[in-house]
Amino acid sequence: MRYLIQFPAGTGDLILDALTPYVGNFKVHYRDDSAMIFDSQATEGKVAGIPFAKNSFVVVASTPRGGIDRGVGQLGRLAASAKFPPGSLRNPKFRTMIQIDGGLSAVDRNVKAGLDRSISRRTGQRVEPRGMCQEYWVIGRTDLAELLLCARLPKQKRTAKAKGAVSYQLSSMLVAASRPSARDCFLDPFAGSGSFVLARLESDARQIWYSDINLQEFERDFPRELYSDRRVDFLADDALVLSSVPDGQIDVIVTDPPWGEYDDVGMPYAEFARAMVKSFSRVLNKIKGRFVVLTSRKTATLIEREFANGGFSINSTHEILVNGHPATVLVGARKQPEHQDSKMAAGGRRAKTGVS
Repeated sequence: MRYLIQFPAGTGDLILDALTPYVGNFKVHYRDDSAMIFDSQATEGKVAGIPFAKNSFVVVASTPRGGIDRGVGQLGRLAASAKFPPGSLRNPKFRTMIQIDGGLSAVDRNVKAGLDRSISRRTGQRVEPRGMCQEYWVIGRTDLAELLLCARLPKQKRTAKAKGAVSYQLSSMLVAASRPSARDCFLDPFAGSGSFVLARLESDARQIWYSDINLQEFERDFPRELYSDRRVDFLADDALVLSSVPDGQIDVIVTDPPWGEYDDVGMPYAEFARAMVKSFSRVLNKIKGRFVVLTSRKTATLIEREFANGGFSINSTHEILVNGHPATVLVGARKQPEHQDSKMAAGGRRAKTGVS
């Protein structure tokens, strides 16, 4: 099946790392700064559940892009015999929207009415201009030579995040980039408001550890999901020591440590980075331990060097923007035996991307 997802602008190759845990093997048909079209055997429900997708769609029909009125008219003719996804037919009402190059676009009234009639005849649904109903979008992208008719998949509602917390989309992307497994013991040692822990709750895990030296300060504003899930344990450990965590206990760390720009880490940042990596090295599984770290663009090279000195490999890096601030995502793991290094190096990549 062909799908289209829209995601935070500029995530580039990070979207490729993050998508696999949700849809398995996929083939990219088109990708730009904030959208991707791909073919996958994943179900509608799996794609609808991608937490970092702002919108997700099943592609129902496509036509070469030319004039918008002409293209919408052609999609109306194609809709008369198109196969609509079963999930889109559950609601007896629908409406159509025209989104061209990222914004809503006007179209000739008669052309749009023709599209609506074709969809109604094919699906048995009736047009409803307001309220809750199934949405069918005509989508055009700047560098895409096609105009698409898509069925929008349902989007899960989420509670508001704490001020300054990492967004749902970005935290979910970084957790997905860690290649989560149901056998994982997961840790965020700089957990703060719990963004990465919340994101990790959305898939199976053996154990999930929240740790922050300022736990008492943050726990007043924790969402109910953190306390209601029995997989979650809470620690108030110093991340540079993690005294409550046994050696080699953790399979994966996903975290956003202090960047050293606006917060005082109590020591030169190079010393902080060295201590952090030493702490991570002690608690991570000695064979399969892996990590995803979000850090300032200015300190990324320093932290990357400390991980390398600590016996880790950086498999990919992604330069992004977080609320307008330059940042870097480091994705890495324990350094493999020499005969496996060449394979990992071939799979690694360095990407410059951006998200807000």
